[in-house]
Amino acid sequence: MASGTERRLAFVYRHLQRRFPGEYRLVLAADLYPVLNRGGYGLDRLPGVLVLRGRSDLDRKKGADAPALVNLGRLVTLFRYRAEIRRLVASEGIALLHPYLELVPFLSVARLPEVPWIVPIVDHQPKYFDPASIHCRLLLRAMATAERVDCLYGWIAWRLEGLGADPDRLCYPAWNCVNHEAFRPEAKDQRLVSFAARTIDLKSPLLMVRVIERVLRRRPDARFAVLGKGDRDSALAREVVRRGWEDRVRLGYVEDPSPIVNRALVHVSLERLDNFTNQSLLEGMAAGCATVASDVGETHRVVTSEVGLLSPLDGDALAEAILSLLGDTRRAAKMGRAARERVLANHHVDRYVDYLRLVHDLSHPGPIQDGIWHPVAALAKSRPTRTLRGR
Repeated sequence: MASGTERRLAFVYRHLQRRFPGEYRLVLAADLYPVLNRGGYGLDRLPGVLVLRGRSDLDRKKGADAPALVNLGRLVTLFRYRAEIRRLVASEGIALLHPYLELVPFLSVARLPEVPWIVPIVDHQPKYFDPASIHCRLLLRAMATAERVDCLYGWIAWRLEGLGADPDRLCYPAWNCVNHEAFRPEAKDQRLVSFAARTIDLKSPLLMVRVIERVLRRRPDARFAVLGKGDRDSALAREVVRRGWEDRVRLGYVEDPSPIVNRALVHVSLERLDNFTNQSLLEGMAAGCATVASDVGETHRVVTSEVGLLSPLDGDALAEAILSLLGDTRRAAKMGRAARERVLANHHVDRYVDYLRLVHDLSHPGPIQDGIWHPVAALAKSRPTRTLRGR
């Protein structure tokens, strides 16, 4: 499957090519390429897309949620990728590398010295900010050699600064972006609630089962789409069968969930740590859905009272929020329209591309904060004190 980061980057690359044709290359794994094409991103129709060779036969890793050392075969694949990327740097004249996900910690110990690089940090899980964790130590090692650090949002930058990262290299946009072209309002099914996420504990899929039970008890005509893949798949399937919900709850991973989410009246996002940059949350908003989200981290900055409802991670409270919207479809529709408008104003891809261009412009050193470049000398005069909301 394609992660939220991979979906976002595929969409961003299309618009980098639109605005700056020929300046960028997208290098991706052979097993990800067809998934993104089937998901509607059209990479097979874009110039500059370079596909790496297939993974090693020894590599048995199946997803981002697998244990870090699930097997040594993954390292064979990563060394193969490194060698291929090194050849592409030379043959394509690549002047700057901006790798993502597991390539970042890997390249921290197997650096490509011939090309400068940007280190992105796109995850907010605690292990990446615990100095005793190998994950944190590898990221700090990577950042020490990077030209800049591209944080997905400000909270990450502030945590990294607290760990001793160079504040003059830390960058973050004002807002994340989302595929607002595929996810767009369509005729709404007034009974449909969507939930799209990896089925891992961080995303609370089993809590969603308790929510569905409480909603169906009072609204047996409601329908749910629980879309995703992960280590809780079998548990979800057992619960649906045991409770006789097969005709009311759709389960399973779909490579392009937009046709389903676009028709939903309500979209649910139940991250345990933070929904602020969650692609699924933003996709639901772009689709014109009223949103119900867990009130964690910085989520309140995205899900305001105009676009949805915040709730504690509690089955009863979440069910009440969903029921209130199913029972007042006019209010839900108004929230959905406001959500779409908010996405186009704050999370539009062109705004994010403008941020990336600043990050990639190494001729102007200094951090980019909330999407605005700050010259080093000017920033040194006054650094704001950050207050982090607890998780």
